[in-house]
Amino acid sequence: MIRTGWQQVWVRILTTVLTICVMIMIYDFSRQNAERSDHTSGFISNAIISVLYPDYAAETPARRQDIYDNVQHVVRKCAHFSEYTLLGLMLRLCLESWFGHRMKKRYGLMLPAVIGGVLYAGTDEWHQRNIDGRSGQWTDILLDGFGVMFGVFLGTRLIIIIERKKKGAE
Repeated sequence: MIRTGWQQVWVRILTTVLTICVMIMIYDFSRQNAERSDHTSGFISNAIISVLYPDYAAETPARRQDIYDNVQHVVRKCAHFSEYTLLGLMLRLCLESWFGHRMKKRYGLMLPAVIGGVLYAGTDEWHQRNIDGRSGQWTDILLDGFGVMFGVFLGTRLIIIIERKKKGAE
């Protein structure tokens, strides 16, 4: 097989380092205790509430708590999906840089990237069970898995687009 620009040493180093950084970021979020985790996502939730609910302060305390809890839930689930989308993207690009020249089909590295990302999600949820006030949930692994698949899809599309543009320029 022919080596491409994806197999340059600097690309391999960059994609590997960025993939590890994303994994460390996810681990760091997961090791936060419940109070710190609520504070992190609460900052974003409050910003969203201020935009979506301009009369939030005028609501009853029970209604404010209900609004906050609903927004907080959506923020947390979006964070799960987003961070694992980023992990899926980086895993796909990293695998391309190391093994892409050995593959006959561009889609051959999608499954290993998805499996790696989902396994990481499983270990992340298992790790959370040991953190004060946190729990590991199968639904989060499922959501993380969808994020990984989306990121792997984006990575594959990005690789195809870049290689088509490169061939068109030649």
